[in-house]
Amino acid sequence: MVVYFSFLFHIYQPPTQIAPVIKQIVRESYFPLINALKQYPDTKITLNINGTLTEQLDDFGYSDLIEGIITLASRGQIEFTSSGKFHPLLPLIPEPEIKRQIKLNNQTNKHFFGKVYKPRGFFPPEMAISEEVLDVVNKMGFEWIIMSGIANSLPNFPINFISQHPNGLKLIFRDDYISIDCAFNKINNVDTFINRLKYTNTNEDTYLILAMDGETFGHHVKLAISDFLIPLFKALPNQQDIRICTISEIVDIFPLGEKQKPRDSSWSTMPYDLAMDVPYPLWFNPENEIHIEQHRFLMFALTIVHLSAKYYESMDYEKRKIFDNARNLLDRGIHSCAQWWASKRPWYDTDMILRGLNEVLMASVDAKRSVPANLPYIQDAMVLIMEGMLKAQNKIILSL
Repeated sequence: MVVYFSFLFHIYQPPTQIAPVIKQIVRESYFPLINALKQYPDTKITLNINGTLTEQLDDFGYSDLIEGIITLASRGQIEFTSSGKFHPLLPLIPEPEIKRQIKLNNQTNKHFFGKVYKPRGFFPPEMAISEEVLDVVNKMGFEWIIMSGIANSLPNFPINFISQHPNGLKLIFRDDYISIDCAFNKINNVDTFINRLKYTNTNEDTYLILAMDGETFGHHVKLAISDFLIPLFKALPNQQDIRICTISEIVDIFPLGEKQKPRDSSWSTMPYDLAMDVPYPLWFNPENEIHIEQHRFLMFALTIVHLSAKYYESMDYEKRKIFDNARNLLDRGIHSCAQWWASKRPWYDTDMILRGLNEVLMASVDAKRSVPANLPYIQDAMVLIMEGMLKAQNKIILSL
């Protein structure tokens, strides 16, 4: 019996992140992780890096880190996934915006990583899924998508077959228990880790997927690379019944099995959230007034920008520049962190909430400014929409 397992490391920083934090995380987590992989060439991971982080690494001069990732990918030690570039919670935005975020992510990462960037799988930010997301990901040609284990709707958890959605998309489920224990430093040595991998007590070959923020290693848990990952990478070649793989290798090894429609959920969703029909509790909780107004605010902004886009062809050069800036600001502004920091579960940060509002508001103002002057009725409609936006903004600010 062999246990095949894969680490999926998700690395991301919001587009509003400040420089000292980026530099600290690069020093504590990203470089040590890449160097550990280089040191042990038999080790493989699946990596999600959102395009906004890739751009930030380039902006801050970390071309050697990007080159290190390229080198590992060319050796087959890193498999990329795709995602949404600016890390939006995909179930909370319309289908055209889901597609746009995925296309932007692929364009950015293809630009920086070149031909080694060829993702077969998809990582939805926060592992937040819905039927609409699954449909879009399938139509855009991805082979598989990863989600939280809580999304599994079959009686048995898939460990020796690959489940499928009725549309043909292959469904990969994270082992939530082991992943969370690794992330919170409850598993921090090789023996404990290997014993946990063998929990099924079966004679059949099995697999499991461990997925967590890459920043866990070295940044959130300071000694997790030196005291856990490196000893693990060193020990694995001597383990005959444990094999580390990429997720796509696991997909290739195991047969297809039962089909299912997974539950709407995220990797922060708990059973009691599902019981209350709250699949995305840290980003859209009906009991959280800030979440409701944040979502309302964003929907108003999307309406303004999409309305402006209809008149792009009639804009002059200067108006188009203003609209392009609006579109870029909105792409950035819909990242999921503003809602996460408003969740109070347990985290709360007014600065992050306000940063998210600011970019979305600036996008809306520029979208309004971009509309040609000979369309006063469109301008009037935008004024009404922006009045609704400002009411939502006012409620948010007064509640902070």
